[in-house]
Amino acid sequence: MTFDNQKWESLTKESILVKKPWFEVFREEVRLPDGKIVPEYFGIEMPHYTSVFAVTEERRIMILRCYRHAIGEVTLTMPGGMIEESESPLAGIQRELLEETGYKAKEWKSLGAFIGNSTRGCGTYHLFFATGAYSVQEPDSGDLEELELLLWKQQEVEQAIDDKKVLSLGVLSMLLLGLRCLK
Repeated sequence: MTFDNQKWESLTKESILVKKPWFEVFREEVRLPDGKIVPEYFGIEMPHYTSVFAVTEERRIMILRCYRHAIGEVTLTMPGGMIEESESPLAGIQRELLEETGYKAKEWKSLGAFIGNSTRGCGTYHLFFATGAYSVQEPDSGDLEELELLLWKQQEVEQAIDDKKVLSLGVLSMLLLGLRCLK
């Protein structure tokens, strides 16, 4: 059997549930490269998101702790959120960092853009590394979430990973990429 990495052909696409700006669930009928028809292939379209591994001027890593209703747990997360329609990823994360933490950062580096789930779609995540973060105001995310800002040393972040206090694969990936940038 030869594997040619050929694209699938979308024959039809039907929205099943649309909740803009949060997500859209759709069903497609697709034709595989060998001609086989798959009558129901489901996908999820989501907006672009952004997240940052931010380090303060005192070399503390900015971690957020909050309740996530979808999993019913308090967990660790990173500053970030949905990019607004007219924003660049960098402008979006700078806004999110300020809203959620009250901090700005002096230096910014893009770590790339990644798909949340390559099987279903689930949004593109633009990840950043920022240094020289400093407080300028009280945080005010305007969201439903209650965020607790933690300013941790590198060892504390590594211990939280080892202790499985990070429940989201996306947050774990962000932390590991950020720790790699510290080296």
